[in-house]
Amino acid sequence: MTKDLVCGMQVDEQQARSQGLTSEYQGRTYYFCSPGCKRQFDQHPERYAEQPRDGR
Repeated sequence: MTKDLVCGMQVDEQQARSQGLTSEYQGRTYYFCSPGCKRQFDQHPERYAEQPRDGR
């Protein structure tokens, strides 16, 4: 399970993948609970993507 960064809901990666609810951004895959959350992320991924911390 992983977290949908748009709404905070827990998402099963396999289920999201099978439903086409994933996006790639800066070499990482993100998983979503619904088409609406995926659409929001795709419009502004920099707003939602987890930013690496300095020194990592």
